[in-house]
Amino acid sequence: MSRIDIRCKVELPVAIMANNNGGKGITELQAKFSSLSLSGGFIDYDQPYQENKILGLKYDLPKHGEFEILGEVTRSEKNGFATKFYNLNRDAKLKLWDYIKENMEEDLTCPYCGKENSTKRRNCEECNWGLNYYSQDYIVEHEKESFIKRLAAKSNFFSIEDMYKVLNFIDVQVLGIGKNLDINEEFVGSSQGLLNVFSMIRKVAPTDIPVLITGESGTGKELTAMAIHERSQRKNKACVTINCAAIPDNLIEAELFGHEKGSFTGAYATKIGKFEYADGGSIFLDEIGELSTALQSKLLRFLEDKIVEKVGSNGGKKVNVRLIAATNRDLKSAIAKGTFRKDLFYRLDVFNINLPPVREREEDKVILARYFLNKFSKEMNVSKTYTMEAIDAIKSFDWPGNVREIINKVRRAVVMSKDSAITPVDLGLNVPVMQTDVMTSLKEVRYSIEKQKLIEALRYCNNNISKVARVLGISRPSVYSLRKKYNI
Repeated sequence: MSRIDIRCKVELPVAIMANNNGGKGITELQAKFSSLSLSGGFIDYDQPYQENKILGLKYDLPKHGEFEILGEVTRSEKNGFATKFYNLNRDAKLKLWDYIKENMEEDLTCPYCGKENSTKRRNCEECNWGLNYYSQDYIVEHEKESFIKRLAAKSNFFSIEDMYKVLNFIDVQVLGIGKNLDINEEFVGSSQGLLNVFSMIRKVAPTDIPVLITGESGTGKELTAMAIHERSQRKNKACVTINCAAIPDNLIEAELFGHEKGSFTGAYATKIGKFEYADGGSIFLDEIGELSTALQSKLLRFLEDKIVEKVGSNGGKKVNVRLIAATNRDLKSAIAKGTFRKDLFYRLDVFNINLPPVREREEDKVILARYFLNKFSKEMNVSKTYTMEAIDAIKSFDWPGNVREIINKVRRAVVMSKDSAITPVDLGLNVPVMQTDVMTSLKEVRYSIEKQKLIEALRYCNNNISKVARVLGISRPSVYSLRKKYNI
C-alpha cells in the first residue's frame, strides 16, 4: 500500500511529556525519533504506551529551533511506539519538511510505494506521487494531493448527508459562495436543492460559458449571478446588471448597446452601452424573457461575434463579456408561442441553474425564518422568538413569494408584534383553514378555492394583472372580473 508521506531515518532527540501513572503532574522523559515524516514518526523508547494516548512532544530541529507539538500513539512495540502528529502549524511543517529533505537517502526507488525509479521520473509510474522533491512548490502540491487522498479514505465512512455537509462547508466557508456580497440571504439553508445550486456555481464559475438562471421571483437569481461572477477570473472587472422588464422597449436597445449623438430624439450625446461598460467582466440580463423579438435578434448577433453596434452607428466594437441571463418565465413555452427565439434560447441555455422555490425546500423554511428573525431583531435591538403555532404556520405555508416574502413578513412581524413571542397573526399567516365538512354545496367549495387561489396569485405577482393572468391561465378581463366578484 502506498504511503501518504515520505518517511526518512533520523536520530532526532525528543522529549516526551506525559501524565504520571497516578495521574498527578507531568513527567518529561528523553527519547529519540528513529524515523520521521510530516504526519508522524517512530520513537525509540523501552516503555510501552497505550494506543490513542495523547503525549506532548518537544524536539529541537537543527538550524530551525525548538518545537512543541502533540502526538497520538497509534502503535506500540517492544522498542518504541509510532505516533501521529497534531497541531503542527504551517511554519513547523515547512521547517520539518526541510529537515526531512536533508535526511532523505539517495535512492532510486519511490519513497511512497517502493517502485524502482532508475530513470528519475518526476512522477512515480506506480502510485503517481510527485518525486521532484526539490522544486519550490513541491510541498504545497504534495499537501493538496495528500489531503485529497485522506479525505477519499475517510469518505468511505460518510453517508450521503455527510458528503453534502462537507460540500456545503467548502462552498460557503472556504470558497465563500453566498458570502461577502451585499445580499446573501437567499443562500441560507441546507436543503438538497440548495446544495445542488452551490455545486453548480462552483463548477461553472471558473469557465466563460453563458449561464441561464431559471426560477420563480424571489428565489435569488441576481445573487446567483453575482456569486458566479465573484468566483470567476473576471471578478476584478465590472458585473453589470440590467432588468429587461424594467426598461421600456424603445430605450433598452440604447441602454444595452449605447447610442450615437443625435441617433434619436433625446440623444444629446454619445453614450456607451452596458455591454461595452462590462468589457472584461460580466453582464447579467435579468428577466430576459421580456425582451422584444427584434432585440432578441440583435442579442443573438452579439453572442455570435461579440461586436457591439451602437444605435445610429455604422461600425462596431468587439468586447469581451460573459453573459449571465435569468428568467422566471418558461422559455420553451414562449418559443412555442413565437415570443422567444429558439436559436437564442439554445445560445443562452449552455449551462442552466434552476433555483428551487421555497415550497420545495421544506427543511429550509424554518431555517430561513429563524435566520431573518435573528438578523432583524439584532438590527432593531429587540429580542424576539416564534411561538410553536408560528413555527407550524411557517412550515405549512407555501411561500409563493419565496425568500423575498419570508424577508418581508418576518421584518414586519418584528416591527409590529407587541410581545416577545411572534405569532402566526404577526406574520400574516393566520389564513383561516377551509372546513370542507361544513360546506353545503359544490358551489361554495369552488367559491372558497377560487377566491383563495386568486389572492395567492395576486400576492405572488405583486398585483401585476398580466402576470396573474399567465399564472392562472386565464385572460386579463377574467382576472378583473374575479377581483370584482370576490371584492378583492
